[in-house]
Amino acid sequence: MNMTKFATKASITLGLTLGLGLFATQQPAQAAKWHKGTPSAVRGTWKTKSTNISLGSKKTSSYEKLTIGKTAISDYIYTGKNKLGMKGTSAKYAATGKHTYIIKAKVSKKTTTLHVKKLSNKVIEVGTGTKNLNPAKYYKA
Repeated sequence: MNMTKFATKASITLGLTLGLGLFATQQPAQAAKWHKGTPSAVRGTWKTKSTNISLGSKKTSSYEKLTIGKTAISDYIYTGKNKLGMKGTSAKYAATGKHTYIIKAKVSKKTTTLHVKKLSNKVIEVGTGTKNLNPAKYYKA
């Protein structure tokens, strides 16, 4: 009887020790590491497909052009002969998954955030913010 109690207590003690030891050795999750510049996998000039729009009685086409350089990003909308957009500098990025990046750049003393996912060598998907809001497909120009 004493041997059974001893064996039971020993196995419980050993189990608790090993169980607690496993929890103690686990490392906390690492936050995304930020790198200077932009990821080379998505650098280049990208364009959305052209859409036809009406401006009063005139019809014209509109498209968006995104240029990702080594440390800068520019995003412009072209409507006929008009151009509207922004240019960001001092870019930095973090990889959040396979071929998925968060890119931050300074635009007029503020920071803009893009969520970029490379779908293929000729297609990327770009959304705003870290949660990929309003994603749009861009094609290699």
